[in-house]
Amino acid sequence: MVELYYEAGIRYFGDSRLDNFEVYKDIPGHKQLLRIPMISEIPRMLELCDSSLQGDINVIKKISEYVISRNLKPHEIILMVDLGDRREGYLPEETLQITKQINELQGVKLIGLGCNFGCYGARIPSNELMAQFVALQHEIEDELKIKLSHMSGGNSLSLHMVWENRMPKEINFLRMGFAMIFGTEDMYRLTIDGMYRDAFYCEAEVIEVDYKSSLPVGACGIDAFGHVPYFKDIGDIKRLILGIGKLDTMFDAMFPRDKNLKILGGSSDHLIINAQDSKITYKPGDIVAFDLDWGSLLYLFNSNYVKKEFKK
Repeated sequence: MVELYYEAGIRYFGDSRLDNFEVYKDIPGHKQLLRIPMISEIPRMLELCDSSLQGDINVIKKISEYVISRNLKPHEIILMVDLGDRREGYLPEETLQITKQINELQGVKLIGLGCNFGCYGARIPSNELMAQFVALQHEIEDELKIKLSHMSGGNSLSLHMVWENRMPKEINFLRMGFAMIFGTEDMYRLTIDGMYRDAFYCEAEVIEVDYKSSLPVGACGIDAFGHVPYFKDIGDIKRLILGIGKLDTMFDAMFPRDKNLKILGGSSDHLIINAQDSKITYKPGDIVAFDLDWGSLLYLFNSNYVKKEFKK
């Protein structure tokens, strides 16, 4: 995928996993680590990445120490600010003092600020939050007499503010993942002109077709994942069992292209589907196709048991 992005003209790549940078380290371009690093990852991060997002001054000090001890070039960092999503970063009122500490360190260079939305607390970007973010930039620049050239104002969830001409001009970076992959922005799920919503899909093979009661028989406890399942009694139904499971994907983020199929659930290696209303007569060996959302695609791409095919 990175090769395809490079062919399309992209030269700035972000990733949360150093192992992925290792795979495409020979592809030219700027490499930025998106997940704040573990201290144990610092040597490898400095080898593979040109810059990184940071959220803890103690980690930043360790980076500084390592760079100085190895006489490496200063590592560029973007300091994360928590504007309400409650994942990584300093609170706005803490940020100025932290940047003062960073500015006194050798071996690291503060090049900007970053913020995040939607990934943990489902916080939505707004005019007020972006204004607060930019005001913080100006305060730091005035106080420290430096230029913050990289203002990373969120992810695909911030894209609608660009379209609506509400994004402050100071924001010059967005960390685009969802929009690039699914061809939609992440707020209203509107398809982006010239892109496709269904570029990624999953095909799974039917391994069993049966007619069974929709309810398990006998006393029930917890399932293999520690949950107490709920089953609705809809009588005897035609069911499909597919050769894919929770080890590979997230069922809640998969949508059968045959709209008459309904996902019932599954286990580590099996997906069970209600095919009672389908007009297709499925048999073992047949293929069921699914449209995907972020969660399912994330699991599928990282499963060694799922074959990936790229078609131009």
